Amino acid sequence: MPPRKDICDCGTLERAAKEPSHAIRWDERMNEYYISYGHGGQMMVYYCPFCGGSTPKSRRASFFAHVTTDEETRIYGLFKGIHAVADVIARFGVPDEEMEFGSGVRLPEQDGKPARGEMFRTLVYKNLSPVAEIVFVVGNNDSVRGSWRQKYIGDHVT
Repeated sequence: MPPRKDICDCGTLERAAKEPSHAIRWDERMNEYYISYGHGGQMMVYYCPFCGGSTPKSRRASFFAHVTTDEETRIYGLFKGIHAVADVIARFGVPDEEMEFGSGVRLPEQDGKPARGEMFRTLVYKNLSPVAEIVFVVGNNDSVRGSWRQKYIGDHVT
């Protein structure tokens, strides 16, 4: 639904977020409303479903380092010739972090086949870039797929 006005001012999200049993939550640090579900799941709320106004501007981007186009190009160069876990270890050494179930994907029902999920082993290198963590997702036969994610630079919450 397109917003009817710039900012939500009806107060419905704010009131709901104050109720402990309500699924609507407010994250003060990030300046965001979200819907809490399942075991720690979160779905962002960008517009008020009652008045159509937008929610406040998020602070999330300010908590992560900026990856320039030049740094992104340099990172992609790191992936050249990397096809398997052995290639990753030979080039970069032991990862800073290794997670048996580090990433996953949920594939929706399609062509009469039921929905399914897959989990993947993940290798993370935290010191190959000043602004990004380099991540390798391990697939079948120890094949790997490289990616990067911005480093968190915000305050650490305990």
